[in-house]
Amino acid sequence: MEYKYDEESVKALISWAESAQLPKEVTLSAAEHITDTSIYVRANIFDIKQHYPDQFYNPAIDRLYRLKEFVEGVS
Repeated sequence: MEYKYDEESVKALISWAESAQLPKEVTLSAAEHITDTSIYVRANIFDIKQHYPDQFYNPAIDRLYRLKEFVEGVS
């Protein structure tokens, strides 16, 4: 999946994250085990809303994209 950082794509991603049925725990990789996805999502959305379009905070967007890929089974 190609990650997009334009305003419309980021808003759609945030909307997805706010409404998606997420599991309580997720393991994205050997180094990334999320024990509470609701806190993880809220923290990343907060960073995005506070700092967008500052590119320094693009990793917060990337994290939501990676979670979406996991939940939707996209690789």
